[in-house]
Amino acid sequence: MRDGSVRDGGSTGKGTTREPVSRREWIALGIALALALAIRLVYLSQIRDHPLFSSLLGDPAAYHDRAMAILDGSLVPDHAFFHSSPLYPFFLALVARVAGPGLHAVRVVQSLVGCVSVFLLWVLGRMTVGKRAALVAAFLGAVYVPFVFFDGETLEITLVIAFALGMLIQLLLATERTSVGRAAAAGALLGLAALGKPNLLLFAPVGAGWLLLATLPKSRHKPGRYRDPAATRRAVATVAFLVACAAVISPATIHNLRSEGDLIPVSSNAGINLFIGNNPNAPGIFNVPPEMRFDLRVASKAVAERAVGRELSAREVSDFWTGQARRFVRERPGAWLRLTARKFALFWNGYEVPNHYDIYFVGRFAPVLKIPVGTFAVVAPLGLVGIALALARRRRMGLLVAFAVTFMLSVLPFFITGRYRLAIVPVLLLGAGYAVVAIVEAASRRDWVWLARAGLAVAGLAVLVNVSVVEIGFSQMHNRVGAILGERGDIEGAVREFEAALTVNARDLSARYNLGVGLSELGRHAEAAEHFRLATREHPRYHEAWIGLGKALAHEGAIDEARRAWERVLALDPPRGPAAEVDSLLGAWPASEAGM
Repeated sequence: MRDGSVRDGGSTGKGTTREPVSRREWIALGIALALALAIRLVYLSQIRDHPLFSSLLGDPAAYHDRAMAILDGSLVPDHAFFHSSPLYPFFLALVARVAGPGLHAVRVVQSLVGCVSVFLLWVLGRMTVGKRAALVAAFLGAVYVPFVFFDGETLEITLVIAFALGMLIQLLLATERTSVGRAAAAGALLGLAALGKPNLLLFAPVGAGWLLLATLPKSRHKPGRYRDPAATRRAVATVAFLVACAAVISPATIHNLRSEGDLIPVSSNAGINLFIGNNPNAPGIFNVPPEMRFDLRVASKAVAERAVGRELSAREVSDFWTGQARRFVRERPGAWLRLTARKFALFWNGYEVPNHYDIYFVGRFAPVLKIPVGTFAVVAPLGLVGIALALARRRRMGLLVAFAVTFMLSVLPFFITGRYRLAIVPVLLLGAGYAVVAIVEAASRRDWVWLARAGLAVAGLAVLVNVSVVEIGFSQMHNRVGAILGERGDIEGAVREFEAALTVNARDLSARYNLGVGLSELGRHAEAAEHFRLATREHPRYHEAWIGLGKALAHEGAIDEARRAWERVLALDPPRGPAAEVDSLLGAWPASEAGM
């Protein structure tokens, strides 16, 4: 075995699905699952009392509000689905119905789902990389820090990973005997995963192609005038896969069609997300102008309608932003290619780009997130080497590689975050498991040449993965903690957090604005006005900052200047909310009071 192949499961990987599980293997798997659950419960205990995890912001807040509306009888919103996961609020509603509306119960349930994913990873590993490599992958999955972290977030990714793993298992089982039922189950699971991450629909034609072609060599019928039963069964299984996937996402599609008359398969945020990832100022990560951060659906619609000059449907808004992204690609192809290369580097970088909460910030008060082996920086180099070793000898790895490549290609056109790439990690974990077993076997037979080559490959990839591409400080996290403290009424604590955010990043406009609001609430209006001014200088279209500046000036007695600030907002043609607030303020502070 000078090539480093793993003895476990045979060189072709055939028969691993039916090989009985030994008592020792069950015990090892039980230890892995117990470890997974213990780590997740320890993590939940470490974060439970922190302000960040006592309330919700951003997408988690939107999902939670939708779940509460579902419990109140409003099963769907009065507009097309915008946020990526129409399914997740129903999961939250179910947990709230059973365990109450608290946040801790959801995190516990998701931690259990995370443990189920570790089990599914083991099952998939036995089918592809052998039983010993599968166990190594299960242990790595149990301690993989981003899995633990996102199991504790009020976000859909934990469910998506479980559905995706189940889908891959069913696809492999379907190809064993061209099972129509298994193919349909795989399609349904892909549909469920796509209701969490719509970009996974890109895998539908790939999975269908796999079903159609994977069993082709098994057919002994030659083309002729007689019908090939095996080919017919393959075709039926392929159709069943696609129909089941379409059937599962159809409730979202039908709702979108009924609510706005638009054919939107899952959600309508593809266009704005495409623009966020492809514009002259795009850094490859999530970055939108401040005036669009308060509610991306409402703001993106308002900006698009202002540009077009009429009211737009959800599909038309998405098409508008898609057109803006295409314009950037068309007019600046060189910049777009450089940006795409940067996103590719970010996708494969060891740094976990934050989108909601920063895993490194949370690690400051949740030490369990500092497990050194449970990181992308470790798993990706080992996984890529293991995939390369296994792919030539294990036919079934082909499906996993196809899934991983398709998933990566579905993410790159948008923007990169640690959460958005998470669905590729199970494939890397299986590759890492194979690599570890191969390395141990090579060491046991003292194959130093092979070990040197493998070590150089892992080390080279580790260097590439750990090159610094971007590092986002903790400004956003201090800002979010401040916002939560402000909601609790701890204004002085909130101000300290906003000041800490600006110490990290003096150009954080959101923290600058929030600091102005906090200072105003403390009666320090002159200081607040200065921060609002700095925010408007940095971004002249920042509606909320102009409004805040006017309020601070009015309380300082500068009524005319305050009115000019508010009138500036109206000149920017703001969304309805800021416009209505300005109208109210202008009425409350008439010009005749300017000299008072």
